[in-house]
Amino acid sequence: MEKRNIVLIGPMGTGKSRAAKVLADGFAWQLADTDRIMEKRTGMRMADYYRKYGAEAFEENEMDIISHIRYYHEAVLAIGGNYPMTDKKLKLLSEYGVVILLFAKPFRLAERVRRRIGKRPTMDYSDVDGYVRQMLRKWTKWKERVDLVINTTNTHPEQTALIVARYIDNHHISFIEGKKRY
Repeated sequence: MEKRNIVLIGPMGTGKSRAAKVLADGFAWQLADTDRIMEKRTGMRMADYYRKYGAEAFEENEMDIISHIRYYHEAVLAIGGNYPMTDKKLKLLSEYGVVILLFAKPFRLAERVRRRIGKRPTMDYSDVDGYVRQMLRKWTKWKERVDLVINTTNTHPEQTALIVARYIDNHHISFIEGKKRY
């Protein structure tokens, strides 16, 4: 199987950004984190952009970013978990990427989300536990449609990256190199 990228998806708090950084560094690939790209593009923190422009503009911006970065070569893509996956997003991401869903038990996600109050634009901080359970239900249906599922409840980003690397090796997945620019 030939792909271009490794794509990490899943709900907020699963460690996508940190694991993606470890993977990108380990493979000497580029890192494309949709949350960081959106912040750079808008010049605003995601939560501020979301409050100012609303859910529709936020989602539209995220889809535009995904539509662009999916064509990268030799990149690790970390897709923000502020919105649940859609059929359209999954189709775009899986065309050129090995798609890996990260998830964790509700107590761990709530613990991780509480560490950075105000960072996550769609989070209901008045009911973190309830929001996390609701969010996990929306992600469950994608477990059967991705290449690999990793439970990060008790896993550090380095361990997650190692699981991904082993999966790629064991499944003989090769990646198409992009044209080198000098």
